Amino acid sequence: MKAIFLTGILALFSTAAVYGQTFLDSTVNSSTKKVLFADPNSFAIGSYGEAHYNHGIVDGTYQNGTMDLHRVIVFMGYKFNKNLQFFTEIEFEHVKEVYVEQAFLNYSVNSAFNIKGGIILIPMGYVNEFHEPTLFNGVERPAFAKYVIPSTWREMGVGFHGLLKIANLKYQLYAVNGFNGYNGSATLSGSGGLRGGRQKGAKTTFRTPSVTGKISFYGLNGLRLGLAGYYGNSESSQFDGLDRNDAAAVQTADSTSVGIAMTAINAEYNIGDLTLRAVGSLTSISNTDEYNDYTGANLGSQIMGYYTEASYKFRLSKDKNFPRLIPFVRYENYNTHHAVRNEITKNDAYNRETLTGGLGFQITPGTIIKTDFQWVKTEANPKPTNVFNLGFGYWF
Repeated sequence: MKAIFLTGILALFSTAAVYGQTFLDSTVNSSTKKVLFADPNSFAIGSYGEAHYNHGIVDGTYQNGTMDLHRVIVFMGYKFNKNLQFFTEIEFEHVKEVYVEQAFLNYSVNSAFNIKGGIILIPMGYVNEFHEPTLFNGVERPAFAKYVIPSTWREMGVGFHGLLKIANLKYQLYAVNGFNGYNGSATLSGSGGLRGGRQKGAKTTFRTPSVTGKISFYGLNGLRLGLAGYYGNSESSQFDGLDRNDAAAVQTADSTSVGIAMTAINAEYNIGDLTLRAVGSLTSISNTDEYNDYTGANLGSQIMGYYTEASYKFRLSKDKNFPRLIPFVRYENYNTHHAVRNEITKNDAYNRETLTGGLGFQITPGTIIKTDFQWVKTEANPKPTNVFNLGFGYWF
């Protein structure tokens, strides 16, 4: 019995250690992650992408669907020497839009301490870090990841990350530029929350740094937990060239900036082929009364949301992992007017729920066909809007 117990303990910690190695930098795609462990002067390239068909269904009316090559991403990694690597992702959205999703240098002292600088992903929630199409269920990413944690959220910054193997923890801590909340008009809103303020590393407005970090625990077989935070002030074009001694002008500029404090948790538990996932976030926003009064926006003072999801992997061959069917169900509740200050009234249309049920057919580890049906409703209109989605994704 003692031998069996010791064997089980060793197996558990061995699994955690192997998982920890692959978890070293969760923002690096697996195709380029091998650069971290390769010889100097090594180069890696890969890609992921997805195409979608979305069709809203409204009783008594015709509705046109839309077909969209939503995104194609090319990512590359290069190892200059045993310590220094470069990673980047170039994204083509909707065929004609081009973005740099990530571009950073990573200096590895050891697995416990790495320095990263450039355009980096903000480590909040699940999808903002793990958004390749084979890593999330459903044709579209969760709506939570648009309205609550505005994926794909990346900014210019520098900081540290690493694995504390003895504690089975991964940590990340970065100083980054904040949201641009005002560029001649308000970019933050009651309906879209903070999404419109992402700067994405493009001629970024920067005056005061924001801080973000995350701790992830992977020490129990099948369980992964994450706790993340973000704190800072939004940027504003009103401060550019402002005379510090002009009290009236400074007060006006202060009205175009808000304070943002966000926390997020994520949990995933795998029991055999069953996966249970839960993600939640709460954001408190200060100075919204002055911001809304000056800009005419209707930004809430709190944004809240969460989702829970269950999925199961049905292998179509007893002795092979692929192909497989992945049925899933996900419930989301998100409210960009979770709380408001006295100067505006809560808009019940911003208190939303989405129920999604669907099926994925994963042909190989890097190819998947997805379909789902969604019921979307708001507190203002409890009759659900129905949406049918179909799509495919790839990753190599």
